[in-house]
Amino acid sequence: MFLEKQCFSNQLYKSILIIIIFFFTQSVIAIEKSESMESKIQILLGSHPELLVKYLESREKHHRSEHADVYPDPKFGFAYRSYPYRGDVTRDRSRPDTPGMTGNEYSIAQEIPFPGKLNLEKQIVQKDSELDRLNAEWIKNQFIRNYFETILIKTAITREIRDLESLEKSIVTGSHLESSQYSAGKSNITGTLRAINLKEKIKDRLVVRNTQLSELHAKTSYFSLDNSSFLISEEEILKYLKGKEDEFIKSYSDELIRNSPYFKYAEVNAAKAEAEAKKEELLHYPETEVFISYMQRRKKPFLLDSGPLNVSIMDNPEFSGDLWSAGITLRIPVWSLGKSADLDRANLLKVQRMQLEKRKQTHLLETELKTSIQTWMGNKQRVENFQSSLLPTLSRSITTSTSAYTKGDISLADTYQFLNESIEMKATFHEVNLNRWLSLLKMLEITNSILPEEDSYEK
Repeated sequence: MFLEKQCFSNQLYKSILIIIIFFFTQSVIAIEKSESMESKIQILLGSHPELLVKYLESREKHHRSEHADVYPDPKFGFAYRSYPYRGDVTRDRSRPDTPGMTGNEYSIAQEIPFPGKLNLEKQIVQKDSELDRLNAEWIKNQFIRNYFETILIKTAITREIRDLESLEKSIVTGSHLESSQYSAGKSNITGTLRAINLKEKIKDRLVVRNTQLSELHAKTSYFSLDNSSFLISEEEILKYLKGKEDEFIKSYSDELIRNSPYFKYAEVNAAKAEAEAKKEELLHYPETEVFISYMQRRKKPFLLDSGPLNVSIMDNPEFSGDLWSAGITLRIPVWSLGKSADLDRANLLKVQRMQLEKRKQTHLLETELKTSIQTWMGNKQRVENFQSSLLPTLSRSITTSTSAYTKGDISLADTYQFLNESIEMKATFHEVNLNRWLSLLKMLEITNSILPEEDSYEK
């Protein structure tokens, strides 16, 4: 009895352990799958020069902004002075006419910018860096959108090609049968002619679609620079977009427009214009420079009288101590102040223009977002109608027409007509479904929701 209980306990523990391992494995697989799509997008973005150029440009200006507010370096000077000038430069202490102002002068000067000027210069360069970063964010969303669109359109065209090839095979088979019946006098030539015309129409459509598919293959190579790199499948893209669609429905509000890099770009541009206007106002304020100098005069404890009558050592009554001086220099805007009104007016108009640009960009983005939402809702409703009503109805019509043809109630040409309508309807369904996801991508691009905004590409 004890052994049976022990065996039952062991089996129970094993079963629990197996269940835990199973669910843990499934969770890990699910996480890996979700991370796989994100990682593919990150690799695609992190390795393409179209994006790296913009992010590097932003980082370059960011580092320049850190240097923009550096204080002006001091100026050190050295001069050899000899007063008065007598046609040559001499320091011979034995000559009685050697000037007493001869010596070495050392000086230092420091520019003092007007208060706030350096801070404004730094702000302007920082705004430039922010503008480049926002531009890179928009290009990133545009890049992913174009890539996803290319893959989705390729897949939709591939499906249409398969449908057309399948219909072409059916028509070729049926046309042989129709020709045989016409030769036997069992049918007229109308069915054969319709089959030939339909076959030629499908052949031309296949040429068009295959050409488009080749163009899209060439376009895809731009997104992936090396031939051995990965491709994100349509299934992964649709699964990713379905999750984004659900998130968008839950979190939609008019404030989403403020997430757009273009909206933020207009805001930063307006702030930059204001900072530039303030900086140019400072051009009409004095610029200051202070200096101090020290002159080390040559020592002259005695002189030698070299006159024609006597040569002797003379006392030197001149005091020859060192000299120093200090002062301040001001740049007075005498000429520029006379035309300051023109510059102030230009800056005012620039600020107003940037504010209007911000309003225009806001209205434009709002209109594009509302238009995309209406397009997305309409296509989504049409997809649901196709799936629930139109396609099943066409499928039943084809089945009924085929059954009627086998009974001799209708001609083969009528059956082809139903098949042709079915192909046209499937092509329309693929197009509507594609437009649904394309309009969703446009909405996500406008609201900067395809990928979260981050600095992972700033290198």
